[in-house]
Amino acid sequence: MKVLVVSGFLGAGKTTFIQELIRRTGQDAVIYENEYGEADVDARRLRSGSDLKVWESVENCICCSGKQDFATSVLTISNMLDPEYLIVEPTGVARLSRVMENLAQVAWERIELLAPVTIVDAGAWEAQRRNAPEVFDDQARSAATIVASKAGAVGAAEAVARLAAELNPGAELVTGAWRKLPDEWWSSLLARAIGGGTAMDGVAEDGLSRDAGANASDELETMALDHVSLPTPGHLLWILDALSAGVFGRLDRAKGALSCGGQWVRFDLVERAWAVTGAEEAEGARCVFIGRDLYRNGLREVFVPALWRDEAETFHHHDHGYDHHDHACDHTMERRR
Repeated sequence: MKVLVVSGFLGAGKTTFIQELIRRTGQDAVIYENEYGEADVDARRLRSGSDLKVWESVENCICCSGKQDFATSVLTISNMLDPEYLIVEPTGVARLSRVMENLAQVAWERIELLAPVTIVDAGAWEAQRRNAPEVFDDQARSAATIVASKAGAVGAAEAVARLAAELNPGAELVTGAWRKLPDEWWSSLLARAIGGGTAMDGVAEDGLSRDAGANASDELETMALDHVSLPTPGHLLWILDALSAGVFGRLDRAKGALSCGGQWVRFDLVERAWAVTGAEEAEGARCVFIGRDLYRNGLREVFVPALWRDEAETFHHHDHGYDHHDHACDHTMERRR
């Protein structure tokens, strides 16, 4: 079993990238989805309309508190499912170097590690790096391939190129439209065994301690709501404007699928940018919010009908420090504030 890790910050587009990787290569693969704070929205997306086998881990971050469960799961997948490939999507605030170290503990003749990939959001990376510099830099420094997503704005691709030159000049860099890359490139990601020349080996030399920032005070909260619905799509647009303006707290990411007056939609918010697309009717409506100082009662009141409010929140509080550790259809509405 060959193991590929696709890393990247919250909202960078890891799930979309993995979907495209599977589509372009057609390989037999299991996806290991490490969702943040018991929120399985990305796992649902990966399963939707496909026969993908998705293994979920929702209770811990696989780079730290959940590393033992992670190792056990990888061995179980290898022994019981025996796929040709295992594609790991860590939570957005996981250190890639630690994920790779944890995988190295279980690598043996039947488990081979592939050169990892990091997705960088070309429109949001500067704010993400300010908020969590140690985690962000670790993800970039530990990658063999750095892929820029959402690089349509003027100068965005060039900025990511300068970032890569600063943090990891030896990495392969992709700043163009990766959906236009040939099938051979996608297949090559599943053929590059990790070796002594990968950027991972330079992390300590660059001065980043394995435990740097482990006591960071700026912690993320996660809130997941079930039974969500809104009267109209217009209500959702108003709420997304309010979310991006900070009315409900300092949000790093929000996403979900819900019915708005009988019309199913999916939304995705990263920092102050948001997008809304159409969606197929889902088995259960759910929204997830990740950030700091979340106004939980307010979010519950605007998203959940009064009948369901007492049982809407899937879990009540889940602090997760940074260091404890996208959907393929075209956007129909998009806003960047």
